Amino acid sequence: MPRPPKDQGALSRLLVALTTLAVSFLLSLCAAEILVRMVRPQPRLVIEPGGFYSPDPPGRYRLSPGYRGRIYNRAEYSNEIRSNEAGLRGPELGSSSRESSRVLMVGDSFVFGVGVEDSETFTALLPAGLSPEGIEAEGLNAGIPAFGIPDAESWLRRHGVELNPDVVVIAVFLGNDLVDASPDREQILLVDGLLVPSQSAGGFKAWLHRHSHLFVAVKGLLEQPGFQPLRTKLGLGEPWQVRTLREELGVYRKSADLDLKPSIDATDEALGRFQDLSSQLGFELLAILIPSEIQLDPERWQGSLTRLGLDSTEYDPSTPTRIFQKLLARHEIPTLDLGPAFAAGLSRGEELFFRFDRHWTVEGHQLAADELARFMAPILKSRDEPGR
Repeated sequence: MPRPPKDQGALSRLLVALTTLAVSFLLSLCAAEILVRMVRPQPRLVIEPGGFYSPDPPGRYRLSPGYRGRIYNRAEYSNEIRSNEAGLRGPELGSSSRESSRVLMVGDSFVFGVGVEDSETFTALLPAGLSPEGIEAEGLNAGIPAFGIPDAESWLRRHGVELNPDVVVIAVFLGNDLVDASPDREQILLVDGLLVPSQSAGGFKAWLHRHSHLFVAVKGLLEQPGFQPLRTKLGLGEPWQVRTLREELGVYRKSADLDLKPSIDATDEALGRFQDLSSQLGFELLAILIPSEIQLDPERWQGSLTRLGLDSTEYDPSTPTRIFQKLLARHEIPTLDLGPAFAAGLSRGEELFFRFDRHWTVEGHQLAADELARFMAPILKSRDEPGR
């Protein structure tokens, strides 16, 4: 039998070597993926299946009515989620009775309750807090992640008023509601019923971000400040997460009244429309201020400023609180500031926020429900007095 030519034998050996190298590389990646999942699972919010959101012109989007699925952060929680036929989180609505006050909560992911079950949100827990006061109430959860105040007002006007609420509570998240109200905010796209930053709307990178802990870990490492010179040389610019953090920290600048004037004006106008609806339809309009953890944790506050190389003398964690208190007072909307209660809870060692996700834990939702019940009870009682 004739021997193959020498060059053909060399080519075969090269192919074997390359195949062995490729297989070894893939096996190493698989081993690294398994190791990261076991030792340091990466926090990454995932909603499955798709279809969680639906387009809602002329608004941005809404929760898809009748959705059933799961939301999980791979390092901290996994919860079933459902929306009823009205597009609210939770079970189908019962018939409202004259004896029961229907309380409609509008806001973002803190109202929605990212990280907890349907029955563990502060909206769902509120009726139990009002019951000892002799008040029968029904809580409706209209929280929609990534909503700002103008978004919430638009949703209420087009969908919420048909629910005939007795009370509407505007939940203001101090950490980013001014950012979410900005006309210039980074575009978020609706892809297969999920919200995706415009720059990561599809492709293999987006798939890796959803499914690979190793990819998220390495990406997070390369986004640390020490790697920014390398990123600049490679023409990669500043990571999206860092840009987002820098943008959100802007609400704490002492000059935010001027820096964020378009957002403040848009929010002011939306609050005016909220008040107009309240006057026209007769529901009680209230507000709560939800603090960000960074406002309550001095160490994390300073760490965030240091990470971005920001001058701490130009920032004040109370800035968004001051701005929203002024706006809400202008529109004469009774307001509960949850900041003091959460600061006290953290000082007692209570775990009110998830470590990575930064949304409220079940304990955080319970504290919010207790504080809101105490705040609302006298208002609801006076509303039921004869002559009102």
